[in-house]
Amino acid sequence: MHAINVQNVSEALYLGVLRIRNTGNIVQTRAGETLEMPMPVATTYMNPCERVLFYPQRDANPFFHMLESLWMLGGRKDVAWLTPYNKRIAEYSNDGQSFWGAYGYRWRNWFETDQLVTAAYRLKNFKNDRRTVVGIWDPSLDLMDNNESNDIPCNTHIYFKVRDDLLHMTVCCRSNDMIWGAYGANAVHFSFLLEYMAAQVGVGVGRYTQVSDSFHAYTEVLKKLDGLVADYDPYATNNLKHYPLVKDAKRFDMDLSRFLADEKREQMTPYHNPFFHEVADPMRRAWRVWKGGDLIEAISVAKEIQADDWRKACVEWLERRVK
Repeated sequence: MHAINVQNVSEALYLGVLRIRNTGNIVQTRAGETLEMPMPVATTYMNPCERVLFYPQRDANPFFHMLESLWMLGGRKDVAWLTPYNKRIAEYSNDGQSFWGAYGYRWRNWFETDQLVTAAYRLKNFKNDRRTVVGIWDPSLDLMDNNESNDIPCNTHIYFKVRDDLLHMTVCCRSNDMIWGAYGANAVHFSFLLEYMAAQVGVGVGRYTQVSDSFHAYTEVLKKLDGLVADYDPYATNNLKHYPLVKDAKRFDMDLSRFLADEKREQMTPYHNPFFHEVADPMRRAWRVWKGGDLIEAISVAKEIQADDWRKACVEWLERRVK
């Protein structure tokens, strides 16, 4: 197994590109040509909350990454909520209405229980527990005798453990696109989950390890990262402070439900968790303004975002669209 130990996702992407170019093998897949590592890859983030990418070559969409993460935590599977932020996302739905393999829905609804509630209970009540596993893969339905589905879960299991008052998380993935998945969306989705769970348990955020069985990059996409310049520590370089996702753990789910349900909300009744009105709301408003055709005003709204990292990423992403 290849091990990549990093501070944050920026370091992971740079080192991952070097590693897969030097070591990867050409593999033809149903979705196109890839470079695939010959062994599984374990990436460990020492500071998983440093999850925002700023590389202009990568041009990661911070709006979609953050809002999809909240949609996941809310246990949703509907296509309609996500499509305003990524119009191509519907291509991964079998029926255009819902996602079969939606991670959040499987965490909170799929197995006739909210696994996150049970996991938090175990972690709080059983010292040094080693049995807290959240399942995503359902072999009774996902292990098919055909390849007709557009949406089979890539990430399959999540392991949690508390050691020295820190919550550590290991995520297992059967198939991990290095650029779009592992060092893009996954780094945000699962670090949000880790931070949320740590708050529910009442401990700090520990390490996040992603174990990727098929760790690969599509060769055409990889070419876009030619000349990637090392930027190992953009948080320290730019003095970016992490803005906590959760302040009031008991009322976070209620705030999240309100945010997800009220698409037209414009900072009316305050949330109990400031992340929503100081980070999520202005990000959503900036996106709407941009999609409405006023890019300059969208940049102005994005500058209202109180989280240093998300503000920087959103403003720079919009500024790259100024013609």
